[in-house]
Amino acid sequence: MTDHSQALEHCRNGDSEAGRISSVVERFMGGPGGTGSQARVLSWDFCFEHFTDLERVRSDRQGSCMQLGYYLASWGMLRGSSYLFKNTNARHFLQALDVIERYTSEMSGLTPAQFGMQRSQELLVSVYQELGAALLPEGGRRITLVTKTMMGVWGVFPSLDSYFMQTFRAIAKERNKGSLFFKFGLNTVELIGEFYETHQREIDRLAAAYQTVDFASGLPSGRSIPAAKVIDIYGFGAAYYR
Repeated sequence: MTDHSQALEHCRNGDSEAGRISSVVERFMGGPGGTGSQARVLSWDFCFEHFTDLERVRSDRQGSCMQLGYYLASWGMLRGSSYLFKNTNARHFLQALDVIERYTSEMSGLTPAQFGMQRSQELLVSVYQELGAALLPEGGRRITLVTKTMMGVWGVFPSLDSYFMQTFRAIAKERNKGSLFFKFGLNTVELIGEFYETHQREIDRLAAAYQTVDFASGLPSGRSIPAAKVIDIYGFGAAYYR
C-alpha cells in the first residue's frame, strides 16, 4: 500500500486530517508532485528562494524589499484599507530586513519538529514581535501580516490568515484549546507542533514531493518545500476549498 493509500485509510478510520492533507495539498499545488502550477502561488517560491541567500539579501536591499513587498501584495497584505497600502513604499521594508538579517541564522534551521521546545516557542514569539514592530510601527492587527512574512522569508511558520485560522480553530477546539488562534503566542506554536507530530509522515512525504521554483530560470530549484509550508497549504486549502 502506498503512503497516500495508507493516509486515506487512516482518514476512513476516523482521522479527519490524515489523507485530507494530501488531497488538499495536491489540489493547491496542481498535482501530486513537482512544483506549483499557479502563477500567484509562485510569488511565495520567489520570495522564499531569494531570502535563502543572506548575502544576496544584504547586498541587494532594494531587491530584497521589492521581493518581500510583492509577495505580501500578491497575498492581499496591501489592500486599499491597509496601513502598508496607504502609508508606505518599498523602503518601508528596510527595518524588517534588519530583523530578518538578525534572525536568519536561528530561523533557517527551525522546523515544526522543534515547536514543542520552549526555546523554539520563545524564539518564534520574539521574531513575531520584532517583525510586527518593524512592519506596523503604529500598531494594528499584525497576526496575518507577520506570520505571512515569516512564511515568505523563512518558510518556518504557517500564515495565520482567515482561512488557515478557520481550519485550525476547529482543530484546536477538538483539543480543548479553542482560543489559541486569536493571537500569536507560545501555545499557538506548540499546537502547530502537535499537529505536525501527529501527521509527520504524511507532511514530510508531501514536503519531499514538491520543489520550489527558481526565479531566474523558472525551473525547479532542487530545494524541497519546508514542512511548515505543507501545513500552511493545508490550513488555507481545507477552508478555502470547502
